Amino acid sequence: MPARALPLLALCLTTALLPGCQSRESSRPLPDAAGAASTDPSVLRVTATDFSFEAPDQIPAGLTTIRLINKGPSLHHIELIKLDQGKTLPDFLTALKAGGPPPSWASMIGGPNVPEFGDSSTAIVTLDPGSYAMICVIPGSDGMPHVMKGMARTITVTSPARVTAEPVADVMVKLVDYDFQFAQPLTAGHHTIRVENVGEQVHEMVLVRLENGKTAADVAAWAEKMAGPPPGAVHGGISGIMPGEHMFIVADLPAGNYGLLCFFPDSKDGKPHLVHGMIKTITVA
Repeated sequence: MPARALPLLALCLTTALLPGCQSRESSRPLPDAAGAASTDPSVLRVTATDFSFEAPDQIPAGLTTIRLINKGPSLHHIELIKLDQGKTLPDFLTALKAGGPPPSWASMIGGPNVPEFGDSSTAIVTLDPGSYAMICVIPGSDGMPHVMKGMARTITVTSPARVTAEPVADVMVKLVDYDFQFAQPLTAGHHTIRVENVGEQVHEMVLVRLENGKTAADVAAWAEKMAGPPPGAVHGGISGIMPGEHMFIVADLPAGNYGLLCFFPDSKDGKPHLVHGMIKTITVA
């Protein structure tokens, strides 16, 4: 597959292994002002429910903080797809349903990865002017990705772009084929994490806060059948980004062990990148 192409047929595999395919209940309160319109044009607030996104129809171009608030009852994430000029969301959905080779006119821009139900996740990315599809490809209990249940909408990014300096990151992570490479250890507390894809394929980073005694390998093993309770709770991250691109995660991380996984399918054999070694367990102290 071309490096910039969207792997349509394998989209449901990218998150089919996540605990997000099952509905959850949570005792956590929903974040304040969930779904409220922001007066800051650099902040895109998105409220996810089964199966829709509540978000503005258009936002100005430039550095954008995307805050995903999950009201559930299922788990959701955001994958932004930039569509070439003249292409529309119906064109994209038609290509998705048709299968076959992915269109070269759709590029993966990323977005906040899965927060638990009743929680939120935040990512920062520069958006160029144009038309974007916002989708969730997490599958439901029936195996059907949420995008096929109607969880898709268009966002128009207007020009001119705002000129804003990128945030100063205190942690740097490189996504390679096939590893997560940290420039410094990840510690407990508030972080702005710069995630850069220096590999040759699309990659994501899923953060799973692990239960005591569990590892990232346990998450991958559990995901094959999803029998019994999951070995951890999803804690955000970034969805798929193209080679050479980067974005930022803003997160408050409690101490503990975390699994890092990339579920994206390999362009050569279709297997999730975690099978090729893009999976690790780290300790956040």
